[in-house]
Amino acid sequence: MVAGRLAKKNDYFYIVLSYSDEAGKRKEKWIKTGLKVRGNKAKADDMLLDYRTNFDVTTGKLKSAQDEPKKIEIEPSDALFGDYLLSWCEDIKSTIELSTYAGYKLNIERVIAPYFNERKITLKNLNAHLIDEFYSEKLKTVTANTVIHYHANIRKALQDAYKNDLVPCNYADKAHRPKKADFVSSYYNRDELQILFHAVKGKKVEFAVLMAGYYGLRRSEIIGLKWSNVDFEYKTITIKHTVTTCNIDGKFMRIAKDRAKTKKSIRSLPLIPPIYDFLVRMKKQEEINKEFFGNDYVTKYDDYIYKEKNGELIKPDFVTDNFKLQVSKIPELSVIRFHDLRHSCAALLRHEGVPMEDIQKWLGHSQITTTESIYAHFDTQRHQSSAQKIFNAFSSNT
Repeated sequence: MVAGRLAKKNDYFYIVLSYSDEAGKRKEKWIKTGLKVRGNKAKADDMLLDYRTNFDVTTGKLKSAQDEPKKIEIEPSDALFGDYLLSWCEDIKSTIELSTYAGYKLNIERVIAPYFNERKITLKNLNAHLIDEFYSEKLKTVTANTVIHYHANIRKALQDAYKNDLVPCNYADKAHRPKKADFVSSYYNRDELQILFHAVKGKKVEFAVLMAGYYGLRRSEIIGLKWSNVDFEYKTITIKHTVTTCNIDGKFMRIAKDRAKTKKSIRSLPLIPPIYDFLVRMKKQEEINKEFFGNDYVTKYDDYIYKEKNGELIKPDFVTDNFKLQVSKIPELSVIRFHDLRHSCAALLRHEGVPMEDIQKWLGHSQITTTESIYAHFDTQRHQSSAQKIFNAFSSNT
């Protein structure tokens, strides 16, 4: 049975078959069902199963060809570019991370495919100029960095099309990729962090705030922390597991990985006294919660640290949403993103004279250039201090 799926085009169902011919070359075949989308899903599913079951990859036709003349076959290059992107996204689903697939699917379904399909641009008629027009149009409403994500989706899809001889070149390579905007993060200084720590004391978001403020942990790393990664004897905590979420076709999905973002994201850090004490209290409270809820306590996430009272894992979105809510109630603080607490941690370390190499290891950046490019502007205050010192030195001799 060959791989296949239903696609929609101009309110009609199409069968899209993906297979490799005798030479091992990947092929994709679009077949019009003649069925309107509305009210014909069951019939279209039956036709899809028939084609997948009886399709002959050698001849490129059904083994029983009696119904073949009734179908209109569409060469991949004649398909609308947006439809090709949708089909490509499904084809690569099993080869990439689920979170990556969700990102591709969201961009393609909501933005890229509608733009090109509304303009009836086919894969055959696509060119670099048309892609440039798409970038220019989107730059009117979104940031350059967002358009760069669109560019990455289009380029990867066209690279596969090029490898399969569907296009003569990768047009995205000839298009003008937007220039990435320089990133300048927002952050809290030491006094502001102290205000924040005091304001969230006793609240459910407190643990996330402390771990981001003291250690610069990413949200996924905080949710992914496990008791088995805490060494109370030697007072260390290891960051090696992450939990993220994505939404695919309206369905919420939690993705847990026994690895961090990169190899260097896996790191062991010393437990700072207030964090050590906080974890001890959390462990004791967890035992109290288990006894209170009894059989209703969720044991599935027992090894995770950051949980609801009933044992359910804290949702990542709660962290960012509740953090924003709490900060908005603190008049002394400007509203920043939760991720900016990571930058606040780095700014504080840099202000205290910690070398970039050590900050890199503390934050788990894979390359020192990443740390330098993001946090180089934190050196401004250090330069000002140096300027003041040299001014004072000369002034004392006048």
